[in-house]
Amino acid sequence: MRRSSHRKFSLPAIRFLRSNENGAALIIGLMFLAILALVGTTALLLTSTDLQIGGNYKAGVQAFSAAQAGTEEARQRLKGSKTAANYAGDPAASPDPWWSAYIVSSTLFPPSEDPGYDSNYNNYIPIASDHASTSVSANSLQSDLTYLIKIRHKREYDAEQAGHTVATPHYVDGDGNTAANSQASPGNIVYYGYGDPAQPATVCQFTGPAVAGSTPIEIITAYGKAGGASKTIQLEVVRPVPPPITATLYSKQDITFNGGGSQNVFGEDNCVQTGPLPPAYTLAPAESIENSVPNYTGDPASPVQGPIDIDIQSYVDSMKDSATVIIASDQNGTNYGDSTNFVTCYSDTSNPYNVSGLKLSNVTGYGLLLVEGDLTLGGGINWNGLILVTGTMTFNGGGSGINIHGAVMANYTIDINGGLDLRYDSCMIADSFDNSQAIRNISWHDNLDQ
Repeated sequence: MRRSSHRKFSLPAIRFLRSNENGAALIIGLMFLAILALVGTTALLLTSTDLQIGGNYKAGVQAFSAAQAGTEEARQRLKGSKTAANYAGDPAASPDPWWSAYIVSSTLFPPSEDPGYDSNYNNYIPIASDHASTSVSANSLQSDLTYLIKIRHKREYDAEQAGHTVATPHYVDGDGNTAANSQASPGNIVYYGYGDPAQPATVCQFTGPAVAGSTPIEIITAYGKAGGASKTIQLEVVRPVPPPITATLYSKQDITFNGGGSQNVFGEDNCVQTGPLPPAYTLAPAESIENSVPNYTGDPASPVQGPIDIDIQSYVDSMKDSATVIIASDQNGTNYGDSTNFVTCYSDTSNPYNVSGLKLSNVTGYGLLLVEGDLTLGGGINWNGLILVTGTMTFNGGGSGINIHGAVMANYTIDINGGLDLRYDSCMIADSFDNSQAIRNISWHDNLDQ
């Protein structure tokens, strides 16, 4: 019997190769750490940059605020009398072309650090006891901010640098010299006021002889510092200018004198700062009607009719926002200001409505009296300054009469009854504006960082 044989087959051994994974986790971990480090470093750099930008911005804002604070101090210290302790304006009797003054908040920021320092100028550092002091000291009214302020009169060279030419004038050139000026020889002072003979009732910038009521334009340059940043602001500012004073008494319509007491209207300047004016001026064809014979003096010593049409309403509008006293009703026996504190009084007789306008009696005042509507002055009035009335004006000078040192201007008729003593006084008018009206900006710009 045959035996069957079976053949045995064997599969080859399958060998699985296993890769060596030793150290892979370490490499991957290091890669993640590198990525995290890069992200962290980037975040740190961005944060540091943001902090630096924020710090620089904050310092820039603080420096700009310091410069602004300096300009406000300068504006305030240009107001008032030249004898005031904190006055920082030109102390000379007549404007000095080479006058300049510094306000120093810290001796660590002296005038020598002014990029525009010019030894040709006076470079005063005014203090209470000496407005012409040149000793370097901190003369600011505050010490919390760091700024350096320079103030000087505007000159023809400054206007030329801003674009003034004969063809494109920035001011009325009244000195007869149209040649260009240099920094070393900057030309005449540029004034602000009524210096255009062709338009005697129009305010302008001008050179030439100063006229009554005009003042130099002042340039204020403020340098502020904070945290390594510096900012510069430059302003051109002017003192408020009164209307053109053509006479002691001005009306666009008739001026009527009705007697009843001594009536004096004097055109000579009571403080002898300017030449005499006519005693009265009416806009033609208005006239002075004299039912009594007043005592006139001036140049000429009689009323004048002319073409100068003064916009009294616009002057009241421009000044009323600076009023320190609002008169809302008739007054008797009230005092406004004093000889060292001139004020601006304003009354709108339509708000609240005041029948027949505002009535004042036995009132003493120093400064500006601005009335929208009609004004009636009774006896016992003593006013020192300028009175502007947009309506009609009536003087009823009973008792001790009416005494005014300054000038009076009305939009319509002026009716004079009873005693009146009215004297032109340019000093009282000037004090009314210098002390009670804000210094006004006419240009402003900030320079690049220093």
